[in-house]
Amino acid sequence: MARARKSANTDHLVLADSLEEWGRSHGVSNDPYVSGLTNDLRENNDLPIWATMDPMEYLPQPAVKSSDAIHEWTRRLTVIRNVLVFAPVALTWLAVGNATSGFSKYVKIHGTSVVNFLDFWQNGYDTLSSEWRIGNVATLDFSIIAIVIALTLTVSVMGRRSNELHAQAEHKVESERVRIAIQIAKFLFTKRTMTTVTVNASLANSVTKLANAANNVATTAKSLEKSTKKMPARTDAWDYLNAR
Repeated sequence: MARARKSANTDHLVLADSLEEWGRSHGVSNDPYVSGLTNDLRENNDLPIWATMDPMEYLPQPAVKSSDAIHEWTRRLTVIRNVLVFAPVALTWLAVGNATSGFSKYVKIHGTSVVNFLDFWQNGYDTLSSEWRIGNVATLDFSIIAIVIALTLTVSVMGRRSNELHAQAEHKVESERVRIAIQIAKFLFTKRTMTTVTVNASLANSVTKLANAANNVATTAKSLEKSTKKMPARTDAWDYLNAR
């Protein structure tokens, strides 16, 4: 009995430790509700005031920090993909500009009857650099577009995985928050100032215990009655002793 009483007297300290550990693990130790309730639980002070506050409403929502690395890489690859989307267009127009300038120089020297623009862009004729010729530019454009496609697929897969990990972490964080809120609510319920609700709840609890006790007494009485019936009557026992 003494051990049970000691455990009951330290329930507030156990709850304070649980709340403090939860707040520290989720980075919300400085939250007014968490820090204030933890301190008052340790001091076993002003608990009826805290009992009027709904833990599910006042407990802070911890930030979900899982899959940050995947999310960050997804964001970076998305930026790179979005930039590369415009690279083929920019590269093609830059090649057109260089080819046009080279063709103008070629025409001044050889006249327009020698080649047309596409033929010049394709072959260069020792005037246009090889990197700006249409074949090389088309190959480079294709390579960039292939990279964009690969990045799009990669970003899609990583984004889905990041969302799944975030949802799992969010569910875990919320489950832990609900668990600690239930512990707080169960402990503080008995600390509430007497109202109609708390009186009715306490009365119902007492009636339930009384009914259980009555059932136990009735069961014990029936057992005693059965045992008594099996014993010999007083007169029979007296006659038996006199005969001896």
